[in-house]
Amino acid sequence: MSRHLFGGSTSDYAMERVGNQLLLRPGATGTVWDAVTGGTQLTDLTDIAGSSITSVVAAVDGAVAFYGPDGVTAVFVDFGYGRRYAMIPADVASAFAGQLDGVLAAATDVAAAKATTAKSEAITAAASSSASLYLPSAIQTVDTYFAGATALAPRFFAHRGGGMVRPEHTMAGYRAASAQGFPLEVSVNVDASGELWCIHDTTMDRTTNRTGNVNSFTTEEISQQVLTASRSMLGAGWAEQPLVPLRQVLDEFLGKTIILLEAKGNDAVVPLQTLLDTYYPHAPRSVVWKAHIGTASLPWAKSRNYRTWVYLDVGTSDATMDGKDSLVDYWGVQTTFTDLRVQQVVARGKPVFAWPVYRRSQVARLTGFGVVGIMASDPRYVSTALPQRTASRWDLQVKESGGTPTIDYDSTYALQFAPAPDVGWVSIASVPNQSYGLGTYAPVQAGAGGYRITFDMKYKVLPADLTLHGGFYFGKVADDAYRFGTANASGGYHMVLRGNGQMQLYRHTAGSTTGTQIGSTIATTAPVADTAMSFQINVTPTTVEVKRTDGASWTTGAVADTTYRGGYLGLSNGSVTDVATRPYWRNLAITQL
Repeated sequence: MSRHLFGGSTSDYAMERVGNQLLLRPGATGTVWDAVTGGTQLTDLTDIAGSSITSVVAAVDGAVAFYGPDGVTAVFVDFGYGRRYAMIPADVASAFAGQLDGVLAAATDVAAAKATTAKSEAITAAASSSASLYLPSAIQTVDTYFAGATALAPRFFAHRGGGMVRPEHTMAGYRAASAQGFPLEVSVNVDASGELWCIHDTTMDRTTNRTGNVNSFTTEEISQQVLTASRSMLGAGWAEQPLVPLRQVLDEFLGKTIILLEAKGNDAVVPLQTLLDTYYPHAPRSVVWKAHIGTASLPWAKSRNYRTWVYLDVGTSDATMDGKDSLVDYWGVQTTFTDLRVQQVVARGKPVFAWPVYRRSQVARLTGFGVVGIMASDPRYVSTALPQRTASRWDLQVKESGGTPTIDYDSTYALQFAPAPDVGWVSIASVPNQSYGLGTYAPVQAGAGGYRITFDMKYKVLPADLTLHGGFYFGKVADDAYRFGTANASGGYHMVLRGNGQMQLYRHTAGSTTGTQIGSTIATTAPVADTAMSFQINVTPTTVEVKRTDGASWTTGAVADTTYRGGYLGLSNGSVTDVATRPYWRNLAITQL
């Protein structure tokens, strides 16, 4: 028998964990053992030159290399930093190969075939052993994360990294979502150079400053010339972000955060599979293979022990699902599916995830049918039931979590932050009957005496028809979209200020297209173009009152009405029909009474 060389590779250094860092420790002295704990110390060692030693000393760069006792093929080194490190011989592959070659030389044709098989199995086993020793272990695995997921305790994922509040599929989005504890949905496409980039669409048009197919750009062009185009939806306070290569995302998050990974373009599937096989064989521990029901990639994924999430179309048949059921771990339903279809998919018995989710009211509906996974573009908002703050910072021009326009994920209906000289003012640049939910302040937390909402409002240009109005809605029990003159899913109150100065308070019943005025019409001074007006809404356990406070302190008085005491609120363009005459708001604040 002979001694085997231990160390000398890029992984074999004396290191100490300090906080979240591994620091090299040159000159550190270590003892060698035959077990990870306990066991017997091995002292029959030699250095690289063949001189006898009883312990090992790290070189000036921290590297470790030595020869072990005869025939020993696994040791554990203890540098006194709280744990022992496993090492296998650097020459183990050649030793195995030599043994197998000897068998091959002496064997018959049948024996040679068996030896070839044995060699392949030995190499695979060695690779597997090395992977378990040296590749990063998942801090959080797919199975542990989803264990215990129920409709009462669903799991939430960051759709496109949280694209309703951050530029989608960017490091800024991924890092924020991961820091908040949410798994990442990562979509990839391949460029002309074969590099995989995190981007949902196969074209650049919707989300970046460039146009054309992703696969028509080289790696260098994307890295130097392509930025996101997110400000129209997220606000001018955002700096546009560069696109991010998939390898950067995997290197930073793999093993630390669950990743739901999908190749969007067909041409990206094989490059993605090759990348994972070659450089990330440990990925199945913390990566879910996400794919459309029409994919042909599921056998590959299951052969490598990936969990699979397969999402459906509205028209996907049960027969199609049956054909792939054995390859599916989780089914995916769209929020647009009918109640019955969601229930049918849940009834198949496998965990069901839903997408895209923007509102808490959607979470309530889906989990009510048994959905256990929520892929949300604003997971921080939909996964909680409390407000995030009580006063606006619209001067920062950054979209707030919980902001819900009537049509989600569409810049046409997004909250608009006014530029100078109107910084701090916001508006909804879409008519008619558009509104914007303020979920970051919801549900409003009332004190023993209720709560108060204050804000400023103005018309930069007065409506030609002075009976048209804008205003503010409040008291809704849920965050479903509110539209004046439209049947809404939940009821609430709506205060209006008309172009002629009339101030009114309305109650809106769920399912009704018209409101009911409560209290009297108050004749206030007519608005002046581009001049701020101030308002106060007081909600007590028994009354509702609206005041205009920038002049004579006009008020509806405390109207006795207890119909709605929900905590959801928002801005409303009311009956305004011309975008140029839409209302603007600023300085929102909520206080307890």
